[in-house]
Amino acid sequence: MIITCGKPHRTIEISLPATPAKIGIFISGGMDSALLYFLLLRENQNLGNIHEITPLTIIRKEGSKYFAKLVIAHVNSCYNIAYTDPLIVGDNALPEEEQVKSGVHEAWDLGFQMVYVGMIEQLPQHMIDWTPIPYRESAKFRTPLKTLDKSYIVDLIKHYNQEALFYITHSCSLLELGRCNHCNGCNERTWGFDQLGLVDPGTI
Repeated sequence: MIITCGKPHRTIEISLPATPAKIGIFISGGMDSALLYFLLLRENQNLGNIHEITPLTIIRKEGSKYFAKLVIAHVNSCYNIAYTDPLIVGDNALPEEEQVKSGVHEAWDLGFQMVYVGMIEQLPQHMIDWTPIPYRESAKFRTPLKTLDKSYIVDLIKHYNQEALFYITHSCSLLELGRCNHCNGCNERTWGFDQLGLVDPGTI
């Protein structure tokens, strides 16, 4: 599935294997992974639902234990899929930039043939004191949103009429619930809406 979005236009490809596979998708409870989960299920539907796609999560301090479940419940309902709790993987005692890596390796050890992570392009002003998460795509690891910044994520959520995700996703990197309105996550989310002349309707 080829998707063109935003201004200036950017094109991404959401692709799944041609033959049945056990696939994991990391759900953090934020907009990026929520959108990617929605798009992967859409593409799987286009392929006749041949893949087993399982939501994975790491229990991190930004509230994934609450919001991942809300995201899964909403997106599954869009495709008439019964809700299931995410599979918890990864070591949240590691430095944050190592947690996703640990989760991906655990997913591979559990037999997942491909793992997707909703990493996006992050501007320097939204990475203050953060260490970028190293990634290298492979046949088993995909980051299809990596060329999109937050404004494109907001644009695609609107394009697919998934505005409900604005209300049930969480971006604050300091608080499990609510928003501090000054951390990298809060600033990036506000910036994404601002670029489109929109106001974020979400509050959690």
